[in-house]
Amino acid sequence: MKSTSGALGGALAVVALALSAVLYNALPVRGSDHQDSPTVVARPGADITDVFVYPAGDNPNNVVLQMDVSPLITPANTAQAALDPSVLYQFKIAHGAAAGPEDMAIQIQASAAGPSQTVNVYGPFAPTAGTVSVLGPSSGSVAFNSTSAPALPNGIRVFAGPRADPFFFDLFQFFSFLPDRNAQTPGSPPKAPFSFKFPSPSGTFASCVQGTPSDALSSNSFNVLSIVIEAPKTLIAPASGSQAIHVWATTSTVSGT
Repeated sequence: MKSTSGALGGALAVVALALSAVLYNALPVRGSDHQDSPTVVARPGADITDVFVYPAGDNPNNVVLQMDVSPLITPANTAQAALDPSVLYQFKIAHGAAAGPEDMAIQIQASAAGPSQTVNVYGPFAPTAGTVSVLGPSSGSVAFNSTSAPALPNGIRVFAGPRADPFFFDLFQFFSFLPDRNAQTPGSPPKAPFSFKFPSPSGTFASCVQGTPSDALSSNSFNVLSIVIEAPKTLIAPASGSQAIHVWATTSTVSGT
């Protein structure tokens, strides 16, 4: 994917970052997709839109983990977009046929604000599962939006920067039956009370919109910030353990807001 210009998987979570430099306490605040709660509308850098896991296209021995955050970045704002340095971004991994608590984590945190920031990488390491996360051992760092950064000493390659939003969503039709915010003003807070427009007592629409759906994201050239980790499969799922993995992502802030 590439970031666009022009006119305008896994379990996802938003949790909280503790006051300690290395301890991150999870609060029961969850989010997914695009701007789906007041918390992530207020802090777009913590808003996870998608999580992907897929084979590396040019190396069958590697696997790619991708987390997209910060939705609805306009082309005009893309050059200034950057990760939120107050947010801890984490890939959580559980090994085994049945999903369980995480037994591996990879953490990413930006060192400063703005597109000249450095992106620090920690892990993979065995974390303490639960609501408290300990910052893992450093694996190295890369420049934000660098497509030529060398692999880190543990074999991981990292990219963090703007890319075209891959999500397909007829956003404005969605808002026509769930009018929770002003759809003409991206980033506007949800309106209260929430209510679905199901006029029929049977729960069906009185009338349905027919025709070709319009992807509001690509047609308006919205971008996201992608955090992409390409790692050797043997690092993510060592031969001595289960080759089945379950992957999700979390973001964390000091106060949960």
